[in-house]
Amino acid sequence: MTETPLTLVKAWTKARKRLEHAGIDMPVIDARILLLAATGLDRATLISEPHLTLTENSAATFETYVARRAAREPAAHIIGKKGFWTLDLHSDRRALVPRPETEVIVDMVLKTFVMDEPKRVLDLGVGAGTIIMSLLVERPAWSGVGIDVCPDALSLAHENAASLGLLNRLSLQVGHWHQGIEERFDCVVSNPPYIPSADLATLEDEVRLYDPRMALDGGADGLDPYRTLFSALPSLLKPNGIFAFEFGMNQSDPVLAMARTTQGLGNISIIKDLSNIDRVIMGTWHPT
Repeated sequence: MTETPLTLVKAWTKARKRLEHAGIDMPVIDARILLLAATGLDRATLISEPHLTLTENSAATFETYVARRAAREPAAHIIGKKGFWTLDLHSDRRALVPRPETEVIVDMVLKTFVMDEPKRVLDLGVGAGTIIMSLLVERPAWSGVGIDVCPDALSLAHENAASLGLLNRLSLQVGHWHQGIEERFDCVVSNPPYIPSADLATLEDEVRLYDPRMALDGGADGLDPYRTLFSALPSLLKPNGIFAFEFGMNQSDPVLAMARTTQGLGNISIIKDLSNIDRVIMGTWHPT
């Protein structure tokens, strides 16, 4: 009996069902992402030519990808990239997988500094370069510094900066938060670790097994990085400079309290993400 050809729509449907059975949160989207990566096709082709037959090599690659995703490996690690803002960033175990909720920081900073005038940005805990690179791509007159304690994360950030043509405007440095930074900046951004240490074991496998622990662990109450960040802001910001930090679930009250008790900070606000969850704190530094 002749084997039925594996078409795009059949492969997608089969993978979706397998990922659903494995308990994957977004099986339809992940099946599509993996199929496009395995075949090298674009989304338009998938929609317009759903009965196109996969090659033997593409089918084998897709099967491997789906098996890895069913075992809870993040899709971004499987295909080696993750979309964020307008960018396609390299993504692997060296740094936190970019999350869509972090785009709130990019959106709010760009809305604050509408004109493309020279600005200096500091990204503390830069990871893969997600936030600062999105800003620099949108604002060609801007430049900045990205700091991370993890050399592996910085190597990934360097790859992203190189692919985006940003190495002439972005300095990437190994460091512990702000230590050794003497410059003042127009904008300080950060998506620091904010998971309480005791909660790490309860995280989804995609996060617990594949994201670096140091990118997740915020100490006993998840707030240790914010104590450091807020204490440092008066020495890092220019007059009228802004900050924007991401934080976790149920952390808006203590983070807001830290901001309000930091001398010189004003115009403090909490911004919700697209899921209507408090996600980012912003404010301005006014020296007294």
